[in-house]
Amino acid sequence: MRICFHGTADELDLVTGRPLMVLLTARDLPRMRVFELYQARVLAHPYDGGYRLCAEMAETEVHPDA
Repeated sequence: MRICFHGTADELDLVTGRPLMVLLTARDLPRMRVFELYQARVLAHPYDGGYRLCAEMAETEVHPDA
């Protein structure tokens, strides 16, 4: 799945510096799901001098002893 984030260079640095992302889900689903980001690209956003980070995102499993 493809995902994009918009923000400042500092904000996007926080996202690209982490290989895994944890997302909270709706009530009827498991509480948290872990995704791995790969093939990330940062582009200058055409509006307001911001930036856009686009990446592929795949669900992954994290073992408790990891």
